[in-house]
Amino acid sequence: MISFYQLKQCFLLCALALTVTACAEHVAERRGTQVDVVPVIYSLSLKIAPEQKESAEKELDLFLQENNSIVLTQNIELIWYTKVGENLASNTHKKLLKKGVSDKNIKFIQGGRTDAKRFDYEINLIVYKVLLEVCQNPKVTHYGRPGDGCYTENARWQSMVNPENMLNQSINAEYTNR
Repeated sequence: MISFYQLKQCFLLCALALTVTACAEHVAERRGTQVDVVPVIYSLSLKIAPEQKESAEKELDLFLQENNSIVLTQNIELIWYTKVGENLASNTHKKLLKKGVSDKNIKFIQGGRTDAKRFDYEINLIVYKVLLEVCQNPKVTHYGRPGDGCYTENARWQSMVNPENMLNQSINAEYTNR
């Protein structure tokens, strides 16, 4: 049979366990960081006179060289409005393939007739930049608050080469801004 002393010990042990667990800190539910993916377009438009074709090609080569890191990894649009522009777009396509640019990153577009008077050829380099919320400084006594993990989540998004690809895989893709 259980003695009064053993019953008292059991009761104190249960009361102590209840007191310790009732004082546990509440960890707030995590929320993801707010991410905005914004397209930034680097563009060069050329009007090519017959005697200035070499000059236009040099200008195009300089543009590609200055933006080499973008050219190798991001989407490129080659837009032509005239026959001269179409030839330059074809030559640019060959140059880009020699540089190692993936063919799936290059898109040919025939421009509208209204723009033919202004330009013969246009090249657009489309880079997607990630805009993130500003993280609040963590405090030592605020463990488990909703802002925890903000820095690591932001660093993950900023390190992506093609962040727009992550949005296409999103479960709620219909809620993304396009």
